[in-house]
Amino acid sequence: MATATSDTTVADAMNRVLDAERDAAAAIAAAEAEAETTLQAARELRRQLLERARVRASRLHVRARSRIEAALAELDAQSGSGRDSTGSPDGLARQAIEALACRLTSDDHE
Repeated sequence: MATATSDTTVADAMNRVLDAERDAAAAIAAAEAEAETTLQAARELRRQLLERARVRASRLHVRARSRIEAALAELDAQSGSGRDSTGSPDGLARQAIEALACRLTSDDHE
């Protein structure tokens, strides 16, 4: 038969096990809460980084577009001012046409 002392010892052991289970469950819940807080902070940081990267990329895009437009305007200005010069494609074509017309209309066909 079981004695009162062994029953108390078993009951105390069971109580210690139950206390340890409660402590473990509380520690797990605290760790889960801390992990969730850490995840939320990481998600917020990620959102901030993505927004900052989006803003920077947008600024770079605007600056690059401005530079490209300026370069195109400069090229247009250069091609507009060089149309009558002899070194431009239009000037060279005009010279070639004039030379051909002279050769075709001259009496000397050498």
